[in-house]
Amino acid sequence: MGSYSFLQMFTVVFGLSIATTLFNKRVLGLPAAIGVPIVSAVAVFLLQWAVSLFGHNDFVHINIKEIENAVRGIDFYDFLINGVICFILTSSALKFKISDLKTYFKPIAILASIALALCAVFFGLALYGYQIATGHKVGLLVLLLLGAALGATDPIGIKGVLSSVKAPHHLMVKLEGESLFNDAVCIALFMTILAVIKGGEFTVVGALGVLAYEIVVAVIIGLAFGWFVLRLLKGKHEMESLILSTAFLASGSYLVALYAHASGPIACVIAGLVVGNRWQEILSEQEVSEVNHFWHTVEGIINSFLFTLIGMELFIIDFHVDLLIGGVVAFVILHLARFAANFLAFVPFRSIRRQSYNGSLTILSWGGVRGGISLALILAVANMPPLSKYSDILIGYTFVCVLLSGLVCGLGLPGVMNAFYYNPDEPKTGFSGWYQRWCHKVFNRKGMMYWVTEDAQGKEQIVVHNPECLVVADAKETSQASEMGLDKLNEEKLAAEVKRLEDPKNF
Repeated sequence: MGSYSFLQMFTVVFGLSIATTLFNKRVLGLPAAIGVPIVSAVAVFLLQWAVSLFGHNDFVHINIKEIENAVRGIDFYDFLINGVICFILTSSALKFKISDLKTYFKPIAILASIALALCAVFFGLALYGYQIATGHKVGLLVLLLLGAALGATDPIGIKGVLSSVKAPHHLMVKLEGESLFNDAVCIALFMTILAVIKGGEFTVVGALGVLAYEIVVAVIIGLAFGWFVLRLLKGKHEMESLILSTAFLASGSYLVALYAHASGPIACVIAGLVVGNRWQEILSEQEVSEVNHFWHTVEGIINSFLFTLIGMELFIIDFHVDLLIGGVVAFVILHLARFAANFLAFVPFRSIRRQSYNGSLTILSWGGVRGGISLALILAVANMPPLSKYSDILIGYTFVCVLLSGLVCGLGLPGVMNAFYYNPDEPKTGFSGWYQRWCHKVFNRKGMMYWVTEDAQGKEQIVVHNPECLVVADAKETSQASEMGLDKLNEEKLAAEVKRLEDPKNF
């Protein structure tokens, strides 16, 4: 009759995904990227606790080791990195405008490369000091490897958070653009450090050469697949063939890039950008909408699976107090390292910094949501001989950082955004109100805020909400606030500053 193991596995994961997704939607109301892993992790903890109390009696017998072995048998790396991520990335790329990429290419490129590498280094060095201080020394290269895995923001997590946040268009583009393109740098940096740990030779020139090869070849493959699928879409077709063509675009470009030892994520993103920005010339608006709706549904299903599996990883982590505290400390270091890396990465590019909207880097730094990619990379290598003795720390710290990044960065992002962009409906009372006031005080001491509006044509406009704050700030800086009146202020200087702050060419 054959084996039912494949069907059993899917039934269990479907059941858990439905339960966690519905509980989060109906009870917690959190974004799926945040709520589902938390619900799944809590469910695992309660199951473990229940088994320890009631799992061994005459009526109920649950072997927790069998469940743990089943979870260990899930190849998270193959499922995500060598599997479904190509569909997530291509789905996002199909809706990402090349005009936006051209406009914001510089900041996206800096965030996805220089800032990511700096974040990994800062994180590894700081966590190395913490481990020595607590008497649990871990090799510096091992912690740099962990920093490389945690350096990249997760495209799935970012999409989940942005879907619940009303953000200005330029921030949406930069956050999503960074998450689409930083995977290549993340994986290349991770593999380079891993090779050194395993005894390989490392040179900066060699590492940059490998990265350049991966990117260039991936771009060529993406362009080729994009052109080929556009040719397929011409002429007569049915909805099924349209969907299959885009599925082939995602999996085909990714697979060929992997065989060519190039960057699969960049290949499918480029392919998606080529098709997504040209298929309006071939297909009707309704056809494009229906294909996008299909992939939006597929994204939701994959996300539910993925976030449930992230929570289930709690089965294979032997949590104790030191590991939990270390994970929290690792997250704090990671959060601070991202801020430091982002701000330092733009120091050589002063023209970009000078043109930036007030608060842009603060918001982008706070929005660093980590997810399945970080966990998949660590799970893939944690049991290798050079790393096996640190496996609990690597997996435990990564798990805590992924969960806390969703809670702190995801749920905290609206408050940070409200500190710079006027929101008449921002919370005023309770913990949310206190947190909002804290964000205003800590992140935007000048008090100058933008207001996102629309012009007569419905295009987004960003204007200064309270220009008087610029006047007050200037007066304070010259220590003449009590002597200077509004009539003596340089109105031309103020108008020029407001115009600069509202310039649509801003970063």
